[in-house]
Amino acid sequence: MVKSSATAREATTAACARTAARLAPQTPQALEPLPPLVRLGHAALVITGWLLFAWSWQRVTVARSELGELRGLVLGALAVVPLITLGWVAHNVGIHRRKGPRRAVPEVEMAYAADFNGRRIEADWSRLVDARHIDIVIHADAKRFVAPERKPECKAARLEEVA
Repeated sequence: MVKSSATAREATTAACARTAARLAPQTPQALEPLPPLVRLGHAALVITGWLLFAWSWQRVTVARSELGELRGLVLGALAVVPLITLGWVAHNVGIHRRKGPRRAVPEVEMAYAADFNGRRIEADWSRLVDARHIDIVIHADAKRFVAPERKPECKAARLEEVA
């Protein structure tokens, strides 16, 4: 069976289009809260994990009197780590209550004229959007972002001509 180069090119283009569609950003979906039974299950798993952690350290330190400092460290960690975790969760819940759920990444102004060292930025952003490889060339007072001249071929599908 012989495939023409046009057919192979069309198949490669179609494979590239399918890959691009699969990798395109998805629209965010609203998350529904977990049912109470699932939440209870998660809490039971977390508590079981902490109990296994404490039991395993108890087994390590039970017969060694010189490990008293280690026992104090473990007990301190058992008190401090959950407090820090709960504080972080409470902080994030507070942000969620004040601002609501995050629907998208915040918009950022694209006025990128100089880097943090004061070098002038030179770039064709519209060309760099689709670039797979970008070279950053630094001169004394300028930083240039350069994409390769040719577009790399799509490696999603390679069709060979059979003679």
